Amino acid sequence: MCAQPIERKSMEIETEVTEAELSPIQAIHTGECPSLSGQSTLTYAIGRHPDDQSLHLRIVANTGGGMFSDEWASGEAIDALVQSSTVLISRSMCELHAGRSINTGGFVLSVLKHLGLVRVNTENSRHHELVPGTTFEQVALEALGAMGQGVPGGKRKTLKLKSGEV
Repeated sequence: MCAQPIERKSMEIETEVTEAELSPIQAIHTGECPSLSGQSTLTYAIGRHPDDQSLHLRIVANTGGGMFSDEWASGEAIDALVQSSTVLISRSMCELHAGRSINTGGFVLSVLKHLGLVRVNTENSRHHELVPGTTFEQVALEALGAMGQGVPGGKRKTLKLKSGEV
């Protein structure tokens, strides 16, 4: 009796690759801030594109468990949005991540408030406005300087994050 040949199927393992894993943007600073509601803590990253040195922002984590987009938003797009709007609300920031979780807008606004790019409007506490004379690049570089990153002679802190976090 001859043994029947065994049919072998090649097994292809499909892995989901996120935009964050494909992005050439390198995280250069990670920080935490409260959400606008104060009910959760957000972790955010400031990144730099290696080719043009442009700065970017993304939400990395939320202790409250709400869904969000972890895609990078360019500093240029952030500046264009905040400088063209007299009133900023969570939904205003949704333009940066169109078609993504609505929570992302509020989380980005929280980070921009924390960094000092926007502030609460004195007439309506649910509205925010650009802090006059500031840009995303300025506040991002100040955050880097406060951590000793990006300052000549400053020590650069190596961040150890779990796979897929940044």
